[in-house]
Amino acid sequence: MKKNNIILLVILFFLIISCSSQTEKIKKSDIYFSKALEFFEDEKYSKAKNYFQDIIDEYAGTEMAIDALYYLAYCEYELKDFINAKQSFKIYNRYSQDMFKIQSARFMICRCMFDLTLDYTKDQSETYKALEEFQLFIEDYPNSKYEKEASEKIELLRNKLALKKYDIAKLYIKSDKFDSARLYIDQLLNEYYDTKYADDARIANVVMFLMDGKNSDAQIYLDSNKEKFLSQIKFNEAQSIISNSNKNLKIKKIYFLDYINKIL
Repeated sequence: MKKNNIILLVILFFLIISCSSQTEKIKKSDIYFSKALEFFEDEKYSKAKNYFQDIIDEYAGTEMAIDALYYLAYCEYELKDFINAKQSFKIYNRYSQDMFKIQSARFMICRCMFDLTLDYTKDQSETYKALEEFQLFIEDYPNSKYEKEASEKIELLRNKLALKKYDIAKLYIKSDKFDSARLYIDQLLNEYYDTKYADDARIANVVMFLMDGKNSDAQIYLDSNKEKFLSQIKFNEAQSIISNSNKNLKIKKIYFLDYINKIL
């Protein structure tokens, strides 16, 4: 009996020690998380990132580690590490149950993809991916507080893709390869008809007719597309180019190319 009591006392002792140790560990983690948040709110993202990473490593699998991953991703984004930020937000969404933060992380994935897109003169694969991701976000969260910014980003991405089409068409126009140029102009007008480069693409069609000596076709094209112009000023510019060409049929090619070039 006495022996059993001793065993019970030993077990109780270790339970108390274990509970005390666990309580101390939780207390320590709370302090550490608070310190990390303090750095984050002070925009000291490098320090905050290190703290959040330590929490993730030390308390893997816990709610605190998942929360730390959310803030870690934000730190990476603010430090312009868009590739790792995108990945961290994706991992967070895989394990989180917080619907508000999941939506926020989803939007931040879109922003990371936007910031990874290249200048219009380079490959636009990432631009297409970012555009698709923003469009899916709006479909999934039509009433989101991020909807306005998402729509603005979509507009910027579509303008960039339109400009890419126009830039390629311009190169063909310079080489008098009008059929090839029109393919890209038509793609621009079909896919990005409401972008700020759509009217310029319509004017480019007018210019190609004029460069080919087809002034009457240029006027017919302009008249038939009058309602499609987004800007009356742009329409007037196109009409002015035709009028100038009619007055002087020997206008040099450089005149038209100067106009095409100034759009960019």
